[in-house]
Amino acid sequence: MTIPTNPAALASLADGSLNGRSALVTGGGSGIGRATALLLARLGAKVAVTGRREAELAQTAELAETAGYEHPILCVPCDVREPENVDGLLDTVLARQEFIDVLVNNAGGQFLAPAESITYNGFRAVTRLNLDATWYVTTQVASRSMIPRKYGKIVSITMTPRRGIPGMSHSSAARAGVESLTRMLAVEWGQYGIRLASIAPGIVHTQAWERYGLDPEQMGQAMPVGRLQAADDVAALAGFLISPGGDYISGATIVADGGFENTYPLSMS
Repeated sequence: MTIPTNPAALASLADGSLNGRSALVTGGGSGIGRATALLLARLGAKVAVTGRREAELAQTAELAETAGYEHPILCVPCDVREPENVDGLLDTVLARQEFIDVLVNNAGGQFLAPAESITYNGFRAVTRLNLDATWYVTTQVASRSMIPRKYGKIVSITMTPRRGIPGMSHSSAARAGVESLTRMLAVEWGQYGIRLASIAPGIVHTQAWERYGLDPEQMGQAMPVGRLQAADDVAALAGFLISPGGDYISGATIVADGGFENTYPLSMS
């Protein structure tokens, strides 16, 4: 099945608007992470991507090379759940790119299961990836690069609807923690010129989503806007927040889900 894109959403951001920036995108081998990494590279930033699958990261870099962007994308495989691996990741990126002033926390994942059937290890596996790793990567990038340089933009990807998704108790708890962390760090690190925001997308049509085996057309019609999101839709918002246009946005979670969070199970028809 063809994965949808939305290049028109990306066209609103000017090439060269991120010249001189240095970015790290976690989960950059596919989906939202890949779309965001390619957009940041197109806008002029030096970009490093990380994730567990080296082949997927290489594909992201190849797409940037084919597009002829000024800076090649740096691929650094890493399991961000492991703090020592993150330390090595940052050693590599800082050695190659000198600093990191843009961070996109996109790495994440979960499985569908009733809350009462999730084991302790299963719950911890999801929260380690979605919350613990986000906390560690964020604080280490800030302490090693952003705070000393007195500048940083951090965007974290969460999810909607935030009112509750059956089968997602582990992921919902972790994503709520990321949104709360975003609010707190925005206050604590504002003095260092660091701005943070979270994006809460709805149902994004990616290769990972297709593994659930759902009908994208049927699901799209359930959205008020009549379609599922493309990864480009999320990347474009991340690009805006990272651009100078987002300079006065900090501590906010922006719900960008096509109205999904506002839907009600009853229909007027």
